[in-house]
Amino acid sequence: MPDYSHTETTQVDLRLKTKVIDNSFYLFINKIQSDRTDKLNVFDLLTLDKVRQGISTNLPESSVEKLQLEGLLKSQSSADKKYVLGDLYYEIAQQPAYIKEYRISDLQIVAGCFEKAKEVSMKDFVDAFDKLLTREQIRYLISKMEDDFLILKGGNGRWTKYYVNQQFDVGQNIFEQFTKMLI
Repeated sequence: MPDYSHTETTQVDLRLKTKVIDNSFYLFINKIQSDRTDKLNVFDLLTLDKVRQGISTNLPESSVEKLQLEGLLKSQSSADKKYVLGDLYYEIAQQPAYIKEYRISDLQIVAGCFEKAKEVSMKDFVDAFDKLLTREQIRYLISKMEDDFLILKGGNGRWTKYYVNQQFDVGQNIFEQFTKMLI
């Protein structure tokens, strides 16, 4: 809840307390802002935070263009509308943004689906991504994972189900197995 206890009759003092969820993101934003004379606006900051969360839909185009030009946002290709934060963030976090052409966050979500169930439908994937990606982006991702033999497809139409590669041990961490197969 907001703290108004320092408010006076002529001035409102509003204080919001929060916890830092992602220390690397906090350091990333502080580094960017401290190096700038013109600070990022609230829409730019919100766009960066959405991308940090893995959201690549409904982002303000003007912020995306600006942040890409400055190297604060990246996508795998010009046709790819799935974004990751700039290299500085991943240097601070000491982790990669991609393994081959896959975003780490996308692999984690798909792996999570298979850790919940042995067979997964496209609807399950769409629900798991919860508007982070469009249905077309999810379909493309799953198709690419099929091409790389990370997952297998069975059935047709609405009865299509997806399974992890038979080489994987379903009782083990699926995400780690995905990454091992890709590296």
